Amino acid sequence: MLTPEIEGKRDARKIRGEMGLGDGPIDVFKIFKEKNISYAKKPLKSNISGMFLRKGNVNFVLINSSKTKGHQNFTAAHELYHILFEEGQTGSVCVAGIFEQKSQSERKADYFAANFLVPAETLELELFKRMGSSKRKPDFPDLLYLEALFGVSHSVMLIRLQQFGVLDEEDILRFKKGIINEAVKYGYDTSLYLPTKEDLIVSDYVEKARILLEDGIISEGKYEELLIEAGFEDVLFGEEVQEYEDC
Repeated sequence: MLTPEIEGKRDARKIRGEMGLGDGPIDVFKIFKEKNISYAKKPLKSNISGMFLRKGNVNFVLINSSKTKGHQNFTAAHELYHILFEEGQTGSVCVAGIFEQKSQSERKADYFAANFLVPAETLELELFKRMGSSKRKPDFPDLLYLEALFGVSHSVMLIRLQQFGVLDEEDILRFKKGIINEAVKYGYDTSLYLPTKEDLIVSDYVEKARILLEDGIISEGKYEELLIEAGFEDVLFGEEVQEYEDC
């Protein structure tokens, strides 16, 4: 029986291959668009990372934007695993990036996300670019470079380097705190390490439903039913937004 770590790595390589993504850094939210996966970012008060919902052919992901930008990217990849590989599941609430959860499903999703966002081959190449054949271990500037390149949180990169055998427990403790100050010191963008607090929905579901209504293919009642079923009540019942001449 394969371990969640091996399955996650295998599945990440499979999807990258099928989509022609190569081994470079990727934007999971662009993949959501290609796969017709609707998503929202909301600043939630709870500690969850996100969740996914499936109803028929509609897939929806919710990302907690109270988490850091890097964590949100990891959560998106985690939820992508559930959607692509767990067709029988209709939904799940997730705390991503723990790796040793009791749930086999959640562990596989974490290992998939880690390998999907940071492939071992690319990580090895980038480490060689930074350090050559020297025996030294990565330091803060190296970590900042890798995290910015792959778009992942500091904690995920530390775990990834530990999985790769580059860092040990003592190193993890040394690097665990102070990443924002280090980013400022070395001139890196700190936004990766901060919550975004975004409140948005990205979906073509509403657009498609509206076109069906305007073309007379569905009734007003069916249009409203479709939006309510998919969780877009705010489109129907939200307040009218003020328009500006220069918008």
